[in-house]
Amino acid sequence: MNLPEFFGLDIGNHTIKVARTSVKGPDDAVLEAIGSIDTEFSAVAAEDDNSKQILADKIKQIRDAARISSKYVVAAMPEASIFTRLILLPDLPEDQLEQSLFYEAKQYLPIPPSDVQLDYIPIARKNVEGRNLIQALLVAAPKTVVNKYMEIISKAGLELIALETETMATARSITFNRPGSDSVLVIDFGANGTDLSVIKGKFPIFSQSLGTGSDELTKAISAEFGLQYSQAEQYKRAYGLVPDQADGKIAAALAPVMQIIINEINKTLNYFRAHLQESTPKQIYVVGDGAKLPGLAQYLSTNLGIQAEVTDPVAGLKIAGKIKSDVAQLSTVGFTVSVGLALKTQ
Repeated sequence: MNLPEFFGLDIGNHTIKVARTSVKGPDDAVLEAIGSIDTEFSAVAAEDDNSKQILADKIKQIRDAARISSKYVVAAMPEASIFTRLILLPDLPEDQLEQSLFYEAKQYLPIPPSDVQLDYIPIARKNVEGRNLIQALLVAAPKTVVNKYMEIISKAGLELIALETETMATARSITFNRPGSDSVLVIDFGANGTDLSVIKGKFPIFSQSLGTGSDELTKAISAEFGLQYSQAEQYKRAYGLVPDQADGKIAAALAPVMQIIINEINKTLNYFRAHLQESTPKQIYVVGDGAKLPGLAQYLSTNLGIQAEVTDPVAGLKIAGKIKSDVAQLSTVGFTVSVGLALKTQ
């Protein structure tokens, strides 16, 4: 299915990000538009008509500021709001898989399948004990969340043509123009939580959301030094986890929260190895606005024993001449989801 010209929309807890690309081939794309605007709450947190309209107005503002003319949108839902699981389905034509998908969902979902919108992402075909099966990622999104996104985007005068997971968008961005099929661990260090996903080839095969994010680091600095939240945020961004900055005091204040995150990542990797019978990923890619924390990649490498690096989703793209000055003024590390959405081709 050929998609109309569209843009990617990522509604986060603190910022709304947009991006539009022109994909020329499997490893060739031009970034045509990009931008962000601050927000006080996310789409999931928008409970009444007034808050939904506020978000809709913000979306219109950043669309206009980024000089995007298309009315079509591909958006992403936060990982913490949906349910994903790697499953095996019979290798049947797509129109015959609905009953099997419903049965699998009924086994694993914490809520009735009738309350969610079900989908699946085929990963690979396997032969298990003589049976031809499809290994797939089951995706279940509560209809209340899906309807909320549709309503907000409609209020902005736009049309939602696809809604997918942040992990799928991140996988598309991470693997675009990057060779290799070995599994990698992606850590999306967000404001209110940390999303972990393992990507193998081009697809996510595992995801997990942790309840601790970069806001907890800011609160730790605020509590340790009696600072206002905004000032603590500045200290975090300036010194981060670098031990020889500010006499190591900021890094020391962040250590207890970071240890919680490290422990949770190790637990998740243990579960991944035990239940999916996969080997430990050999590489970590750190994405999201929280990835800008000084010293984060080195800290993760040291404490997890896996090489970690911060990735910029724009690095592998060509930049349209008309937006080169805009891109130069942005910190594009946090645009992984919106760029990944914009790279969607079908």
